[in-house]
Parts: sequence; C-alpha cells; structure tokens
Amino acid sequence: MANARVDRLRTMLAREGLDAVVLSHPHDVRYATGYHSILERWTQMEPFAAAIVFADPARPAILVIPEANLGIVAVLNRDGPHCTFDEIRSFDMLNFCEVSRYVDPDRNGGQLAEDATAIAGAIRGACQPDIAAAITAALVDHGMAGKRIGFDEHRVSAAVAPRVPHDYRDALDFMMRVRVVKTGEELARYRAVGSMADRVIAHAGSLLHEGADWNGVQAGICDFMVRNGVIPVDEGAMLFGGSYDGDDFIPDLFRTPGKRALRRGDIVILETQGVLDGFWIDINRTAVIGRPSADYQRLHDILHDAFLMMVDRLRPGVSTNSLPAIGYEHLKAKGVPAPEKLLVVAHGIGLMPLEIPLAYPAAGLAGVKQGFVMEEDMLISLDSLFFGAKLGPCHMENVYAITAGAPEPMYAAPLELIIADRAPADRASEPA
Repeated sequence: MANARVDRLRTMLAREGLDAVVLSHPHDVRYATGYHSILERWTQMEPFAAAIVFADPARPAILVIPEANLGIVAVLNRDGPHCTFDEIRSFDMLNFCEVSRYVDPDRNGGQLAEDATAIAGAIRGACQPDIAAAITAALVDHGMAGKRIGFDEHRVSAAVAPRVPHDYRDALDFMMRVRVVKTGEELARYRAVGSMADRVIAHAGSLLHEGADWNGVQAGICDFMVRNGVIPVDEGAMLFGGSYDGDDFIPDLFRTPGKRALRRGDIVILETQGVLDGFWIDINRTAVIGRPSADYQRLHDILHDAFLMMVDRLRPGVSTNSLPAIGYEHLKAKGVPAPEKLLVVAHGIGLMPLEIPLAYPAAGLAGVKQGFVMEEDMLISLDSLFFGAKLGPCHMENVYAITAGAPEPMYAAPLELIIADRAPADRASEPA
C-alpha cells in the first residue's frame, strides 16, 4: 500500500547506510504503518506491535501484531486506508489468539469479520509465540542476518540476535530526524487538528468568569474534548501553566490544583493539550477575569509583538537557538521588568509534543541553547512564556508549518488577550 511516510523512511535509511529498521515504540509503529490500538495507551513495558521497514523498496513494509488484532486493523480501515502495510507477521498475545480462532456457531460476523478475513490474506509465515519471535522470523525470511539494522528498542535487538546476528544501530535519534519533517498528508491532517484546537481554546475561554471553579473549568474542557474526539492529555487537568493558591499565582509548568473560585483581576493561562488523529493539540493563550489593567494590557501587547518578531524568523535554514534572544531584546527595549523571565522554546510537534531532532538526550539545555536548524515542512511549536512577578504571567503559543516563505499558522485563534468579563448568566444559553 502507498505510504509517503514509509517512502521517507526508506530514503533516510539509505542515507544513513541502514538495511532495515525495526520499530516497536507505539509512536514509531503508528508513524510507519498508521496502526494503533487502546493497548498502546495502557503504557505496557512490552510492545504490542511492531513495524519493519527495509531500505530496499522491493521489500515489503511489515506490520507485526497479535493475530487477534486483525479486527482492529479492519476497524482502522473502515473509512479509508489509515493502516497501511504490505505484509503482516502475527504472534500470540496471552491466550487471546487461541480464543479468537474458535469459530462461534451462534455469531454472524458481518462486514467487519469479512474485512478481517480479507486482511488475514496479508499474513506471511506461522503465528509465533511472541512479538520477538515474529520479528525474528520476518528478518530471517528476508535475509537480514549480518545486515545493519536500526532498532528503537535495544531489548528487541538483543532478543532477535541469537537467530539473526546483525550490526545494531540505535534508531531513536534516527526516527526523530525522520518524523520531525512532515509529509504532505501529515500537514493536511494537522490543519484539521488545528481547526479543532481553535474550537477547544475558544470553549476554554467561554468557561471563564468571575466565581468560576478552576477545577470545574478544567472538567468542562475535558468534556468538550472527549465529545469531539480529542483524547485529553491526562486524568482531566486540561489547563497548563499555573493556578491560584490563595492570592498567589503558582507558575507551575505542570499541574496545580485550583483551591478557590476565580476572582476579578485573576490571570488564567489556558493551554489545552490533547491528541486528535494521532497529533498533539498544543495551543496556549492568556486570559484575564474582568477588564485588564492598562499596565497588564501593555505587557501582553509587548509580548505579542515579540512573538510575531520570532514567528517571522521561522524559516528554512534558521536555527531555533536564535529565537529566545529576539524576544528577550524586545522586552528589554520596552522596559519590561525581569525580561530574563521570558521562556522561549521552539520544538517540533506531531505524535508527541516535543520532537527535537538532536542526539539523545535532547530535552536538556541543548534543546534551546543548541537548537536545531529548521527545514521546510517541519511543524514547529513556538512557546513564549513570561513568568514576570510584578504584573503576572503572560503566555502564548502557536504551531506553524515551515514553508519556503512565511510560516503557515496551524491555529487561527487570535493571539490577543482573552477578556472574560461576562457574568455566568450570560453563558447559560451557549452551546456545549
């Protein structure tokens, strides 16, 4: 089946001098084949699926899954070829596969069963006792002994080595370099994700008012996401950036439970994060309960201008490490107190929120100080987070596609300050 991501993988494999790559991390399996299931969200230590891609385009792209999960592939492909592969290798998962082989005489399988049976025609070889055995059998059958093979999980390499000796290569950094540049199909999918992100952030803003319960606002955002097919990022705290503890704003980059109702003058950081169609929503806006002070409005306007100056530098050939200085110098020139409290991060985005194409570990200081050179068709999230204490925090974030010219914004939600100055009664008739 045609798959632009597999074509890109093969091109990169040839460039790296690799004969094949064996992928078992859920993000990488989904990237290569589109396969995913609820099992991956259990975050088990052992993988439930794998993908094998060869540099040689004459060889098949292989999906390795439990035999019992053929029905999952049929479901994924009901509305189009979302899960693509040339060959399937199967293995047993506990005793699920044994049970699924039993034909229930009282069950009418219907169209889904017919689709799964058709997909079974892509299976090659015998069902193996576990995923490592299935990968091993595939590599043996395709003559990979002695070849240079990349793995995103060293334990898989160690498990297949007794029967398929190979020249091991770590594929983690390799996959990050592959995934951070998007295919045309991925960019089209993210435009749809961006439209939903706009709806989510608008809904978040609509829930804010004087007297609103912070935790209730978060639950309302979570409910809106779930009803619109977005998987919330965690157990329900949808807002990111900080909350109030008494009169003090806690600029917590992770979760801070709210302990009181929102008051007039409170600053609210809205960063709604969730997953839609395998891509992350990552949009950040600042709101104020009631009318903002003139000084705070000026701060937000200065940060807004600095943000647009940085956006203008989102071009091919520019390093992300040049962006923080632009924001810092603008805040400093405008007399903003403590401009050093401006946190600027530019990162790739896709199957996870931080895709930084640097050597592991990339999420340390090098992710900003060293940065990476942007390329056409990257999706770049630009975070601009000011944690100044005098007037309060002020954040904004957008995702952009890097083009040959000006960057293309993936979100249309205005960057302006959200002013929540309506009473709760004004919101009663608004649709969910």
